Order: sequence, then structure tokens, then C-alpha cells
Amino acid sequence: MTLSRDLVEQTFQEELVVIRGNTLVLLPQDWSTYKPEEQELLIKILNSVKLRFEGIQLLVKTEADLESLKIFNPVSVLSFGVHLKQANTLYTSIDWEGIRVVLADNLPTLDDQKKKQLWGVLKTTFLDS
Repeated sequence: MTLSRDLVEQTFQEELVVIRGNTLVLLPQDWSTYKPEEQELLIKILNSVKLRFEGIQLLVKTEADLESLKIFNPVSVLSFGVHLKQANTLYTSIDWEGIRVVLADNLPTLDDQKKKQLWGVLKTTFLDS
């Protein structure tokens, strides 16, 4: 059974609203394989930009295509050591089809210099907007 377009438009006059998702965090290995101090580092990074670990979506992938991640409807993507097809510059923020994307090295390799670079881009991406 199919409904005519006029009947559908008269029956459903409300506008559809797309509810944006959470921040998507990409890691190249399972969360449980990270050392406690590395897990704590990610939680501190998230907290520094007013995000909670409980409020993110965590995906384990070694590489990803932003197009395929659109199904999660993220507002932003933080990638730690995961290669993204549409982005390849670390410690910069890009806007990809309305999604803020930040790439960084994997958590175990973040030294003090890389942490400073990451903080700089996170601050301008999440706190200055």
C-alpha cells in the first residue's frame, strides 16, 4: 500500500529535526588495552573541553572514512592514532561537512610537546567557538 504525496503532506505537517549526536572518539586499540594512566589522560583531555567520557561515543578502528562515520551523526570527531581518509594533518582542526575533526597521535605516544599542540587545537575548536 502506498500513500499519495498529498495525503502524507496533510497528515505529517511537522518539520523533521535531525538531532546531532555526541563527540566520536576514535582509538586504534581496545580501551581495556590502554594503561590506567593513558585512560586517565583521555578522560582529562575530554574534561578540559567540557566533555564527559560517559557522553562520547568510543569506536575502535585502525583507519576510518568520515563518510561512513556520518551514520553516528557526530558533532565532532577526535581521532587518536586512527588514520582518516578525509583528513591527515595532526593537531589541526578541520570542518568536514559540518563536523569538527581533530587528529592526534595515539595516547601512549603523546609527549609534553604533543599535549601542548593538542591543547591548542582543542581550545580553539571546542572552547572559543
